[in-house]
Formats: sequence, C-alpha cells, structure tokens
Amino acid sequence: MAMLAGFVSPIAFPSLSAQSLTVTLKNPNKQALKDAPVCVPVPAVGDIKSATVTINGKEIPCQMDDLDEDGKMDELAFVVDIAKKEKLTAEITFSSQVAAPDRYPSRVHAQMWFKDNDKKRSYTEKQHIPTDTVSERVDNMYSKMMHHGPAFENEMVAYRVYFDKKQSTDLYGKRVRQLELADGLWYSSEVPQLVKERNFGDDIILVGQTISIGTLRGWDDSKDDPAFAAKPSAGKVIDPCMVMIDPFEYRQAHIMAKGPVRTVVDMNVEGWQYKGRKLNLKSRYILYAGNRECQVIQYLSESGESAKKGKSDLSKMEFVTGVLKVGVFNTDSLDLAGKHYIFDGKGLCASYGKDWPDGNHKLYPQMSAAALAVSISPSYVTRTIDRKDQILYGVHPDENNQITYRMAFCAPDKEGPQLTPKPWTPKSWFDWCKNWNKIKPLEVVIK
Repeated sequence: MAMLAGFVSPIAFPSLSAQSLTVTLKNPNKQALKDAPVCVPVPAVGDIKSATVTINGKEIPCQMDDLDEDGKMDELAFVVDIAKKEKLTAEITFSSQVAAPDRYPSRVHAQMWFKDNDKKRSYTEKQHIPTDTVSERVDNMYSKMMHHGPAFENEMVAYRVYFDKKQSTDLYGKRVRQLELADGLWYSSEVPQLVKERNFGDDIILVGQTISIGTLRGWDDSKDDPAFAAKPSAGKVIDPCMVMIDPFEYRQAHIMAKGPVRTVVDMNVEGWQYKGRKLNLKSRYILYAGNRECQVIQYLSESGESAKKGKSDLSKMEFVTGVLKVGVFNTDSLDLAGKHYIFDGKGLCASYGKDWPDGNHKLYPQMSAAALAVSISPSYVTRTIDRKDQILYGVHPDENNQITYRMAFCAPDKEGPQLTPKPWTPKSWFDWCKNWNKIKPLEVVIK
C-alpha cells in the first residue's frame, strides 16, 4: 500500500545563490515511500523562471511556485519514489527561460467557479466562470460559487473548502486513479453518463456543522450545554462550544498553484474577532501528486492596532481541529453511527462510518462509507476533546504563530484495487493511520 512522506516544508536557505544545486534525499523510515514530497527553496539569484530535476540521470516532473506573490519563485516541489533507508541524489538546474505549461503531464488539478444560475441550461450546459480568486466583506458568496469554494485533487482523492464562516473541508472519494473534477465539477451524480463511462467517484461525507476533517475553529468551554449530547441534531446543530470564523472583516479564497506536481490553496481571513482579539488567519492546503494526505499550515497574526505594535505572541491562544465521527448523524445504520473512532491523546485521531453524503436522496440514493484522519505534532496539542459528534484536539500556535498538521481519508465503498489492494475495514483503516502517523518526512540536504 502506498505510504506518505509526512509533513514537508521548505528548508530555509536564504543565502542560496547558485544556478544549480545538488540535493541529497534520505528516507529515514523502515519502509519504502511512493511519491514522497520534496520541497526546496529557489536560490535568490537572477530571474529564475524554471528548473529541471534529474535523479540517476532521469528527468522527473517538478514545479516552482511564488507563494508570497512578490514576483519571484520561492519553492521548488517534486515527488520521488524511495526505498526504505535509501539515499538519492537530485541534480537541480535553474533557468531564466519560461518552461512550457504542458512540459509535464499534470497529476493534480484545482478549480473554482462563479456559478451560472441560468435554470434554462442543464448541468452540462452551464457556463460557470472560472476564477483563481474570490473575496468578500460580507458573508454572501457561498451560494454564488460552484461547489461553494475551491476544489483540488490528485489521482487518488479530492478535497473542497467551503467559502463561508464554517470553512469546512468536504471530501470526494474515487474508484480509480484519475483526475475528474474538471469534467464532473464535483457533483458527479449530475453526470451519470460520465460516471458510467469513466467510473467517476463522488462526494462521500455529510459535513453538517462539525469540524469535518482538519478544519480550524475556535473553542469556548463557557458555552457548554450538558443537554447538547442528548439532542438529536442530524448535523444541523452546532456544538455550543465551537466558534466559527465569524465575525470577520475580509475573506478570500485563492488558488496559489495548480500543478503539475502539487496544488496550493489559501483561505484568507482578516479581522476575525476571537477571544477579545482581532486575528488574521491564512489556512494553506497543500496536496501533492500520489498522496492520500493533504498538508495544512495555519498562519495566524494579530490584526488592527495590535499588529501595528509589532509581532504579537499568540502561542497561548487555543483553537481546535480534528475529525467528524462519521455516521453519527445516520439513523439508518446504527452499528456504524459514530462508534468507530480512535485517538491517542497526542495528536492522532481518526473515524470510520457510513452516512448519507447529502440530504437529496434522489441524487444520492445510497449511503457512503468514509474514513477520516488527522495527524498533529504533539508540540501543538493542548488537550483532547471527545464530543458527541466529533473528536477534537485543542491546539495552540508555535513561536512563529503557526500550526501545521496533516489530514487524510479513504472511501471504503468506492476504492478499487488501483487505490487500495484490499477492501477497507475499521481495523485496517486505523492500522493504516497509526503507521501513517509515525512516518517521517524525507531528510533533505542541499550541497
């Protein structure tokens, strides 16, 4: 089964000035890694527009991204297959020439659209307007966006993030290894012919008002209601302690990179009023080709007058993230209703269940199984919070006012042998999660 390479972030080498680099990659794990992510800084020299990466004399796909949008490339990303304890040497050559956009076949895709609401046009005739950026100062764009915000995928999985105060992550499970969103636009139930011809997947979870998977929100213990656990909610009632990202002054969804090796999507909020402070929050989602996991970086800063006084220390502020207990809203299959979940108290939590992925049973006539997981470094964790419909961790920012973690999922009812050798069960999923949680990123040394 393909494993993941753990959280990866660029190595800080601000003084790099060479036009070429030799990079040593070491796998510290006792297992082989497939499509292990690698991210290195782009040298601060000249006007670099492209790069070529070779390993053992063979060129491999790569991409460069300008993630601070200053007009200069910041990061070079690629993925490698590497045996257990193996060392590889990557030769990187930079160029001022712009590379052709189709230089490498893309293994990832990202999209966002302004919705065409013309009821005279069918689903396949709609003329949605593509965009990489959407913003608002009042909470009114959610229903104006096709699939309610940005969506991104690789061959194995697809994610979308809601453009509203929930900022929930939703999931799309696949049957075979392929890119699908450009043609299915997430709602594959609307294109049954494509589902039949190309074996498309579909949406697999009912998010409701929960944390879903990997969403960052606020938490207020003083709002707890002992009666909440006894109330049937069907996903429509929010946990009284949970604080949405509201009120706010400005919100933006921005597709930063869309291939061929990885997608990068930012959800930006300014002026979030939380616990007496006004915060800015950048939630960055990074999905590499061939990986089941999505990497998440939460960048926090203080907004308004406090920000003018210099960097604020937010390390004592507590937020929450975690996973929905899949199936907790499902009254048709009580044996899977929120009973299958695990947590280790250190930063790993996971769930496995079955539910209706949508209230429209005409478009979604069958329940769907889903299995979720989040892995957080213990250094960020403040406590475990086991609630009726979700398992959460309290988390606090580090000294740089950042929180980083990973999330992953599978679609047990859909995934064929291309995606997983054996059918998923709660046990096999939780075993996978425990192993995934231990995997270390590649060690990267630049010469």
